[in-house]
Amino acid sequence: MKFFLDFFPILIFGVIYFYSGADKPIYPAVQGLMIASVIQTIGTRLLTGQFEKLHLWILAITLVLGTLTLLFRNPAFLIWKTSVVVWVFAAAFFYTQFVTKKPLIQKMLQSIVEDVDVPDSAWFPINITWPVTHILFGFINLYVAFNFTEAFWVKFKLFGIPTMTFGLVAFSLYKLFPYFPVEEEESEGEKTKIESGKLEPDSEKK
Repeated sequence: MKFFLDFFPILIFGVIYFYSGADKPIYPAVQGLMIASVIQTIGTRLLTGQFEKLHLWILAITLVLGTLTLLFRNPAFLIWKTSVVVWVFAAAFFYTQFVTKKPLIQKMLQSIVEDVDVPDSAWFPINITWPVTHILFGFINLYVAFNFTEAFWVKFKLFGIPTMTFGLVAFSLYKLFPYFPVEEEESEGEKTKIESGKLEPDSEKK
């Protein structure tokens, strides 16, 4: 449910943009994005019992730049909103890494690898890679938006950035993989007993 809420606003934005049938689909899509962002924030509060600070920042940015997009009928505000959001993430990653000393991305990934003992030296490159790549995401977004068609940029917003984010997750898990525990093999004694018929394999036990 939490995973669905994280992608709910962008999903609504894409559906409205491509299926609304409006002459200028970007504007009803922005309206849907703003409403979906409010629902996301409230839904996360109901699901987890607290507001996530990043969601509140993203909601504020979405409402401000979304309103400017609608008032001035200029999609540039929305385009910049995407870059600003990923840069906010980058700032949060850097801040928690070097100021609070409680890296945000490490905290997020530890929920996946909570039983894995990973040294700080292994976490450091992961904690640095995430903010650096998010800064690049922001510039790539601007390049695509101002050098390609609006529809192409919307597809990039829907699929490009999430794909790059999943790539980051895959990279992080790859770096953590050496620290995952290896299942212990059967002892030689058990193997010998099984082969001699003195001990039945688990699969044959009733």
